Amino acid sequence: MQLTSHIDRVKLYAAGATVSRVATLRQTEEQVEIPGLPLALDDGSVRVRVESDSDNCAIATDVRIGLAVPSPTQTPPRPEAAEIQAAETQVKQLEQLLSLVKTEVKVLAQIKVPNRPQGDADIAPPPSQTAMRMAIAEYKSEQIRARIQEKRDIDERLRRAREHLEDLLQKEKRASSAREARPNELRKMAIVRLSYPENESDRAPSEQRLILEYFVPGARWTPTYIFRLDTVNNTAAITLRALICQRSGEDWSGVSLELSTARPQMWCELPELPTLRLGRAQPLLKSSGWRSPPKGAQLLFEDYDRYRTIEVREESKSVRAPQIFPEELRPMAQLFDRSEDDFEAQLFERSESEFEEELDLSEEAEDLLSDERDDEFHELTALFQERNTLSSGTKESFYQDDLAGRTADMGGLSEFSAPLSDIQSGARQATKFARQALSDRPPVRTPFSLEYNLMEMGKPGDRERRGKLFIKQRREIYLEFLDRQNAAVNFDFMSVVETAISKAQSCLNLPLPGGGMNVREVAGSFDYAYHSDGRVDIPSDGEFHSVALTHQNTDLDIYYVAVPRFDENVFRMGKLYNPFQSPLLKGSMDVYLDGEYLLSSTLQTAPPKAKMNLGFGVEQSIKIARNTSFTENRGSDLIIGGKALRHEIKIDVSNNLSKVADIEIRERLPVPQKDAKVDVAIDAVSPDWKKYNQTELGFPIKGGYRWRVNLAPGERQCFSAQYTVTISEDSDLIGGNRREE
Repeated sequence: MQLTSHIDRVKLYAAGATVSRVATLRQTEEQVEIPGLPLALDDGSVRVRVESDSDNCAIATDVRIGLAVPSPTQTPPRPEAAEIQAAETQVKQLEQLLSLVKTEVKVLAQIKVPNRPQGDADIAPPPSQTAMRMAIAEYKSEQIRARIQEKRDIDERLRRAREHLEDLLQKEKRASSAREARPNELRKMAIVRLSYPENESDRAPSEQRLILEYFVPGARWTPTYIFRLDTVNNTAAITLRALICQRSGEDWSGVSLELSTARPQMWCELPELPTLRLGRAQPLLKSSGWRSPPKGAQLLFEDYDRYRTIEVREESKSVRAPQIFPEELRPMAQLFDRSEDDFEAQLFERSESEFEEELDLSEEAEDLLSDERDDEFHELTALFQERNTLSSGTKESFYQDDLAGRTADMGGLSEFSAPLSDIQSGARQATKFARQALSDRPPVRTPFSLEYNLMEMGKPGDRERRGKLFIKQRREIYLEFLDRQNAAVNFDFMSVVETAISKAQSCLNLPLPGGGMNVREVAGSFDYAYHSDGRVDIPSDGEFHSVALTHQNTDLDIYYVAVPRFDENVFRMGKLYNPFQSPLLKGSMDVYLDGEYLLSSTLQTAPPKAKMNLGFGVEQSIKIARNTSFTENRGSDLIIGGKALRHEIKIDVSNNLSKVADIEIRERLPVPQKDAKVDVAIDAVSPDWKKYNQTELGFPIKGGYRWRVNLAPGERQCFSAQYTVTISEDSDLIGGNRREE
């Protein structure tokens, strides 16, 4: 039974996404089908679970992924062959009738009305047959008009007959191709098997939620932010957005979105803490999680093989070939208990002429061979072909046991003899296949594959696979699903699936929009997740779409920074805290100040609850001016044999804002190098300043100082500093003694 499902949640990773579909499940359903899945999904990533309010609910025991085609539309029944033949006959008859009418019109058009008779010049003209000529002209005109009207009627009938025939042919075509699959109609389908509690009273409610999760590769995202600053209330609203691109093959409509920086399919090994031992050092034994399968599994099939042998013997009693050349025919088990070189040498130690002379069997003896015995010998020949496909360690033991068992199933070659010509040809063919396998051996799939959904247990009659798990090819599984739907596939469906996967992965190679960052690179060594507050829509078109995830409010402290030594502008700065539980990754941001767009910039990664200092451009309402003076004194009383280079700095600041402005003024004094005969002394500072090393910007400095002051609206204040650079009298500073410009 097919269930209708919809996408409820999507978890988007740095590359790829996990999609969660939800379907309503009824209590009586033991096997359900979920169609309409994208071709690009990873079959090995499918997970199924059942949720309900009760603890006793259905349990998903198995899930299989295959290909499916949509159900055929309602088409009219196939028209009968006699009906189509009658329509074709009617069209042909009307076409012939139309051709006949056209011919009659041409014949009538060739009828000529006789001219009036003309007499001699000296004789009176004979009487004119006017009535006869008028009758001929009227007959011609009347007949042509009648044929033209008949032609119009035939054209109309022919048009209807042709339309009727075309409708019948279209109905037949649609009826014949109703189950013919098209490449653009292929989808994947999940078949889920469920189990329920045995007791009716313990069963879950009638409605449950079946959740199907799968991974699709074609999706990626990058963060963006919007900062809305309110300087009146000193608050800031931070909106977390994301640019999302996905080409999974299905649109995400009304889904709950979660963004993650993790890599979902990256292999990770759990670290193990080694044991600490006291005493002599011993080699560390590394344990492995792999354990070889138990031995003796073939013994479980002894009863099956015994009863199968009895059945084959009973069937072979009715028809048994006479023993021919028993001295030349050796037991087949002895042939296999040899190496490849000895085996080939024994089979071909004689020439073909010697075999032909010794094996001149009569037709009567050959007719006694049954079809079942021929099948057994073909089966033995196939074992020669498969011999070299196994690993070298288990090849010999496997074939010795397996062929001995097959020989026992045949009742023993001592009781049954076949023409040696058949044995010779089969052995030659087996050796040919063995040589080809040795020269061009196909790769063997590792038995440690983790594709559990593709594993199957061999049947008891299959001696090679019984008692073992083997990997089934996806092509075989897909064909089984298509055969179950009776869908005719006239194209390479595997190439269609591969094309869908490559098209999905193409969006991972698209360049990021301006300012976009690779979330895996900026996240560092940790992984983070971001949830959307509402449901979003993301089409599967391979384009980046801006999606709003969530927003939070935080307090905002506006202050102003000036570095008049290098720039006369006063810069507006904001100090706020990250209000989210997850870090704000590096990405582009748009800043709005009091409802108006201000600027676009790049936000650096901010940890959770961390302080952020953001620049918001130049504040034109705060003016600043820096003036300096310089004097040089030689040989004074206090300085003997030296020069005093006196510098004075004056900074005037005026606040023209309508509110109090928190202003920070940064300055820097010269710092002498180590072991230099230079002395820098601060003489006077008004008002007092504090040292500033600029470590928060990542560029530490020496000799830095700063003033921090609150100016009222319209207030003006002067900041000053005086310092002296003392050097020897016969020396000068490189670049000039004046340090301030």
